[in-house]
Amino acid sequence: MKKNYFIILVALLALSSCKKFLTENPRSIQTPENAYNTPEDWQKTLNAAYGAMQRVFVGKYTITLGEFGTDEVEPYDLGWAAYSELKMYTFNAGHPFFQDHYRVCYEGVKRSNAVIDMPSGVVDGATRDLMVAQAKFLRAVYYFDLVKMYGGVPLWTKSSIDGEIMKPRSTVDQVYQQITQDMKDAEAVLPPTWSNAADKGRATTYAASAFLARIYLQWGKPAEAIPYCNKLSGKFHLYDNLKDIFDPKNKNAEYENIFEVQFRHSGSWGLEGSIQHSYWGPRGVGGPTNFGGWGGFGATNYVYNSFANNDKRKNAFFLTTYKGVTQSPATNNKFWDPEFGNVIEDDNLNFTLIRYADVLLMKAEALNATNDQSSAKYDALNEVRRRAGIGDITAADNLSQSQFAEVVLQERLHELCFEHLRRFDLLRFGKLKSYLKDRMGIDIQDYHVLYPIPQAAMDANEAIKENNTGY
Repeated sequence: MKKNYFIILVALLALSSCKKFLTENPRSIQTPENAYNTPEDWQKTLNAAYGAMQRVFVGKYTITLGEFGTDEVEPYDLGWAAYSELKMYTFNAGHPFFQDHYRVCYEGVKRSNAVIDMPSGVVDGATRDLMVAQAKFLRAVYYFDLVKMYGGVPLWTKSSIDGEIMKPRSTVDQVYQQITQDMKDAEAVLPPTWSNAADKGRATTYAASAFLARIYLQWGKPAEAIPYCNKLSGKFHLYDNLKDIFDPKNKNAEYENIFEVQFRHSGSWGLEGSIQHSYWGPRGVGGPTNFGGWGGFGATNYVYNSFANNDKRKNAFFLTTYKGVTQSPATNNKFWDPEFGNVIEDDNLNFTLIRYADVLLMKAEALNATNDQSSAKYDALNEVRRRAGIGDITAADNLSQSQFAEVVLQERLHELCFEHLRRFDLLRFGKLKSYLKDRMGIDIQDYHVLYPIPQAAMDANEAIKENNTGY
């Protein structure tokens, strides 16, 4: 039981908050006045801060908000308005997924703030420093997801709410400044690995470095991203076999996968297991027991057909036939749990939030964006391509800076498809609008680069005077 304490507690605390609507207004934050009194109590609070990640990154929010409305994923059931509105960009500020995503992100912020502000003397110094560093890492991750989706958002950084119940939006730069400072603080304190098996899955200094690279790139500061990519060199590697990346046997192996959201089988619906298999699995086709998925969404025809036939990732990452049933269009095979049983939302797959292949492609992107003339950008790109069994890109190809950027963007599609990154990649490269029109026949407006602040959040916080343009 001790080995599974962290995972179980995270799952229970995440589940307990599912039905509580929380706007960014942090009314129930734990403060020094009502704080827990033992180290164990504060550890539970920290685990609760981790717990929100299960809802933010593996619930329907990030799958749909990060993948729908791109050239990568589309809903199969357009009869559900919540899906079709995201695909066709006909949503408004009342869309339930925005409301729920915003709420759960701030739930994670609230719990993180409580740990960061824990009273002195309850937990010994070194342990307290580690707990605060983890909480800062988590707070940065939640705010990063918010700023990517909605632009500037209110910044709460204290557990005390005195005078801060109503708070205006900070600017995008102010949010990014807070995020990078939190992540740097975490990087300086977190260990490179956790020796206790019960702590596997917690944030590490390398996870903070990888996120700093991603954050700086999304912020439009590629030069600042490069040193953080370099910190991972020699510390992580690419699996030779593509299937090993997502194999449950390799959970928390710290080989290619740098940081994972934790899940495990429990035998009960939605308690400790992940929802990925249920969401992506085709209806009527499941694991060994043939318990089918929901078949709610899958790959676009464009993404499947864009792979060269000799690209090993085409067979590894897509499910086209299973038990004699042909899947058309193909669906995601990354999160297919071979041990999936008869309980929905109970697969045994961790969700990899960031991995080394992503770092290599970020390095290639950042070096190219800064007009680096060395071979380093080719080396980083080709390390990923060689595993896929496709040819190198070299200086002899005479690609312009913009052409090389296009190659990197397409490589990110092929390597990182279904990992909830596509919308933000397209935004960063300035391709969302043109790719949707050319590849999906969908016309969007310039203001669709941001989602709207949820109407319920605006109603609860009078200090937010205006929504994003167009909403």
